[in-house]
Amino acid sequence: MTSPALHQHDPLTTRVAPRAAAARGAVLLAGAAVLLLLVEGRGVRFFWVPLLLGVTYLLAAAAGRSTGPLWAPGWVLVVVGLTEALWFRAGRPADSFELAQLTLLAAGTGALLAVAMTSIGVRVSAMSLALAVLLTGAFNLVEAKAVPHVAGNT
Repeated sequence: MTSPALHQHDPLTTRVAPRAAAARGAVLLAGAAVLLLLVEGRGVRFFWVPLLLGVTYLLAAAAGRSTGPLWAPGWVLVVVGLTEALWFRAGRPADSFELAQLTLLAAGTGALLAVAMTSIGVRVSAMSLALAVLLTGAFNLVEAKAVPHVAGNT
């Protein structure tokens, strides 16, 4: 059995069953509410947000039986988020070159996990995969520019 390739479809014009859309939407809204409560309530440090977003995306994709746009960013965010959360939890500096390399490695690993889902028949959107990796890099670049550099930590 050959695995299907990454699917190129427009998520805006792909029809989603109303029940699946409602389930996916409910999980996304619940995830947003939990994030708001945890981060704003100071129950969780901000560096856990990418991991929590990724888990929310994966839960929404599973709940809505999504076959496209949520799986890829979910996997990328989970792996990148876990990598960065463990890095910062250990008290390591944000302006480290090593962190940048680990984040790139994590984004690639998340992309591989998303593509691996095609072997079990899940369609993964090529566009959402590319955007997840691109935006991970863009947000990390913006964050790196906002963090004051400390001599000797890079």
